[in-house]
Formats: sequence, C-alpha cells, structure tokens
Amino acid sequence: MSPAGLTVKILQEIRDELRSSRQEQRSFREETSARFEAIDQRFEAANQRFEVIETTLRDLAQQMVMVGRGIRVLIDGRGSSDARIDALESRVDALETKVS
Repeated sequence: MSPAGLTVKILQEIRDELRSSRQEQRSFREETSARFEAIDQRFEAANQRFEVIETTLRDLAQQMVMVGRGIRVLIDGRGSSDARIDALESRVDALETKVS
C-alpha cells in the first residue's frame, strides 16, 4: 500500500471513530435528558404533595386556634357558673339544716 493510501485509510478510521464518538455522546445526552425529566417529574409530584400537606397543616393550625379560643370561653364562663353553683349549694345546705 502506498503512503498516500495509508494516510487516507488512517484518516478514514479517525473519521469513523469521531462519528461513533459523536453518536455515543448524542445517546448519552438523550439518556441524561430523559433521566433529568424523570427526576423533574418526581420533584413536581413531591412539591404537589408538600403543598397539600402544608395546606392541611395550616387548616389544622387554624382549627386548633379556634378550639383553644372555645376552651378559653368555656373556662371563663365556668368561673361564673361555679360561683352560682356554690351559692345554690350553700342555700340548699341552709334549707336542709332548717328542715332537719
């Protein structure tokens, strides 16, 4: 084989190797892009779930505040009821002692 033919053959092999390397890079990029898309979809689903959890926790916190306020109102109202009940008990005791 002549030196010019050998040079052409070497250059053709280099060209073919470059083509195959480019094809491998393309397929690697496509695989990587597909993986990132899948990860992005997972993150989006996780974000949606976190939003639902966050909303639920906010609602529960508001309900707990309302329950706390209701309990406070009941406790405050019970103080006056306790005084009235104590007064009634003392009156009943006084009536019972008169009757006995």
